[in-house]
Amino acid sequence: MASLYFMCMQAIATLGPSNTFSELAAQYYTSILGGRHSVKLYPTLSKAFAAVGNECEYGILPIENMTEGYVSVILDLLVHTNLQIVDELLLPIQFSLVANCSSLEEIERIYAQFVTQGQCERFLDNLDDTSIITTQSNGISLEQALKGIPYEAAIVPAYSVKPDDFPLVRANIADFANNQTRFIVLGKNSVRCEQNRPWKTSILIFETVDRPGVLSGILNAFATRSVNLMSIISRPTKEMLGRYHFFIDIDGRRDSGPVQEAFQEIGNQNAIKMLGTYPRAETPIDLKTILSARSKTKHKQGSTDFSLGTSPLYKTGEKPRVFVSCGAEPYEVTTQALANVDLTPVCGKRVLLKPNAGRAAAPESGIVTHPEVVAAVIDAFKKAGAEVALGESPVAGVSTREAFEKSGIAAVAKARNCKCIDMDSRRFVRVEIPQGQAIHNLKVCPDVFDFDIVVSIPVMKTHMHTGVTLSVKNMKGCLWRRSKVDLHMLPELPGCDDRPLNIAIADMASVLKPHFAVIDGTIGMEGLGPSAGQPKNFGAVVVSSDPFAADAVACTLMGIDPLTIPHLRISAERGYGSLDCDDFDISPSGWQEIIRPFAAPPENLSIAFEGVEVLDSKSCSACQSTLLLFLKRYGNKIYREKGPGNQLRIAIGKGHDKLPENTICIGNCTARFKKDRVHVTGCPPVASEILKTYAEYIDKIE
Repeated sequence: MASLYFMCMQAIATLGPSNTFSELAAQYYTSILGGRHSVKLYPTLSKAFAAVGNECEYGILPIENMTEGYVSVILDLLVHTNLQIVDELLLPIQFSLVANCSSLEEIERIYAQFVTQGQCERFLDNLDDTSIITTQSNGISLEQALKGIPYEAAIVPAYSVKPDDFPLVRANIADFANNQTRFIVLGKNSVRCEQNRPWKTSILIFETVDRPGVLSGILNAFATRSVNLMSIISRPTKEMLGRYHFFIDIDGRRDSGPVQEAFQEIGNQNAIKMLGTYPRAETPIDLKTILSARSKTKHKQGSTDFSLGTSPLYKTGEKPRVFVSCGAEPYEVTTQALANVDLTPVCGKRVLLKPNAGRAAAPESGIVTHPEVVAAVIDAFKKAGAEVALGESPVAGVSTREAFEKSGIAAVAKARNCKCIDMDSRRFVRVEIPQGQAIHNLKVCPDVFDFDIVVSIPVMKTHMHTGVTLSVKNMKGCLWRRSKVDLHMLPELPGCDDRPLNIAIADMASVLKPHFAVIDGTIGMEGLGPSAGQPKNFGAVVVSSDPFAADAVACTLMGIDPLTIPHLRISAERGYGSLDCDDFDISPSGWQEIIRPFAAPPENLSIAFEGVEVLDSKSCSACQSTLLLFLKRYGNKIYREKGPGNQLRIAIGKGHDKLPENTICIGNCTARFKKDRVHVTGCPPVASEILKTYAEYIDKIE
């Protein structure tokens, strides 16, 4: 029982939520204690204080800030506690502004904790037409910014973000660059006894008799003995108006002769409570040292050196097996294909199904995985004894819940008691790519690594940027929030003819290669995929424990040579998988008889449309698809209204340095031009919003 109690006590209490300076101080202090202690977060300072000596061995609590002064609630709690101050540390307080836009001028709302606002007042005063929304903690401010809402920003602790976490990060925005907070370490037992640090003693003096000159007598008792007082502060007793306690910090140990003599004199007419004698913090901890300790703490919780590893469904030494099934009913076709696969290795495993539900689209659209295909996969893996869940991180601006519901996937999952996970709801895990060429790390949704097996269930589609999107490319939907867009914005690689996007997908495949592939070709998409093409009733499903084999066979069925798909070819050249169908055991033997070529995407991806000039520089498929849908739906109408010879000029993409006048700017990437030109917000914007903005623009110029 005693050992169990000791294990429960090996924790440090501090103020939550996560991503606060208090948490950082506690994480740093775990390294001082040898890394054995965990950090427990509490909603209030009072609850964190009360946990010390009960649920936690120590507490790390802020007591004084350089610009804001003492934390009164901590002073009041010290009056009635038996705990001792056993150590202290100084933490540098540095703030950064993070924003979901490209420039300060674009920011519409800023989230900031109420104290943080005061510490960054000068910076905030220089931002015109910006709303400040007060939060209860820096962690809440960060969570608001992480939602990725365009033109919203937050002021957060500098250590909580990296320069590439947001489109805009402005560091060191506090009014006082050298601001710092003093944290006390509370406990029943001393922590350490460093002889190379000076000492400090904290006391509380209670006035026993109300009389003139009380404070003068206290100060004189120390002054006549040359005892240096570092601070003195009064707090009301809350018993009678005008009655106060005095908190005093003394330079030196309590057992030194002059200090003991002063205590004896003061104690003749006052009550003294000893709050602690402990090593004094003279300088703030170097931020790099703090972050190093924090990263080590996080490493124990989960390393960022991840990859999905070898599939338990793949039999080493055998040819990759691929099964093709055809028919009119998606559920039956999928079930028939999976019946050929030995799924017994998944018994007792946690399986994450990753369909293509990146957009809010109907099942028959060919944009999303058919819900009956998903239903068949759920049933097959559950029948094999697996615990199954669905997960998705859709394109920017799309609600995961809406995408699951509109696709019909949510309904089939609910009927089977299968959880649907919004993989964007948690903080990302940064995954290193040791051999990456276009990218060297990825922000990956952490849910991916909570499961033993990841199954990619893409739609069989052509793609305007990557040729096709199948099981390997579908894993891009495991990338966290807006980081998917980053792969479209990469610079060209010197001496390389391949698009950076395709190289990046191959880099991604080195760490996010799915364990199993179920390619939904029941209703695919041809032409301007992934979302602006034409649905194709193909009626086929391809399954394999080798995703590259599955993709190669699917390409062949689509009438496409897999070696012409850059991200697949690059991956094969690196040895991630073969694309040669002769290397696979494919069933049934006559599978090639069902080949039905898909219409290819246009070679020229800068869109040409009669009466419309599209200026496209470094746009992603989300914006291109939205614009295509808009032009297909309203383009002829616009042309008729404007008349021959009149050109509508539209710009999309992040790569524009300048734009002609009278250009309509589409999407958040063109927001830098919104003050001088018509701008449609969104990532991507919806077609109806583009039409509305266009109509307002026409009315204005006419």
